[in-house]
Amino acid sequence: MRQPARRSRKIGLTQGGRVRDGRPTEKWSRNFTRDIWDQLSAMPVAGHPTVLRENPSQDYFHPCRGSDYLALLERLPADLCVGLRAIVLRRTPKLDAELGVEARKRFRCVILNAFPRSLLMTWENGAGPATKRHYGRWCAGEWVTNGPLVTLQWSIEEVRRNYVFHLFLHELGHINQPRFHSARRREEFAENFALEWAERLGELPPGLTI
Repeated sequence: MRQPARRSRKIGLTQGGRVRDGRPTEKWSRNFTRDIWDQLSAMPVAGHPTVLRENPSQDYFHPCRGSDYLALLERLPADLCVGLRAIVLRRTPKLDAELGVEARKRFRCVILNAFPRSLLMTWENGAGPATKRHYGRWCAGEWVTNGPLVTLQWSIEEVRRNYVFHLFLHELGHINQPRFHSARRREEFAENFALEWAERLGELPPGLTI
């Protein structure tokens, strides 16, 4: 019995975007809003890193200004900053809020999500010793357990210090990491990069690298 081949519905469709007004338009990234992506596309590839900012939602805020991160870059060796294209202060996406993602590195950009205005971090399924040790370096607040729900109260000074000397340096570490590292080694390298430079800059006591 003859079995006809199934044809893909995508056959014949244009791949990689459409042409508008006779000019090809760049396919935008889902990591950024269209506005941020257009600004990045218009920027030169090389040069001093630029700060791009989105308005956070009502329940979130950006704890640091772009100038705080640029001031930190001035304290670092110039060769560590060459690969950084932009610093994006992003409105926290719903998925990142659900997963507890605070920062990312994409397309040579450091992306920093907004922080809850309540200054509370929440874990719905508890927080283990490794998590408490990790955040204990940056926050001296009390851990409150209510069944499976665990919360940590931050001060505004602790949040700002964590963003500049931990989250930002961690993502900058990803930009400077060797390309051959595995996924696990990439995270270890970036975290050690952040801790080492936070120690050198006097923000943490020595001996905290992984």
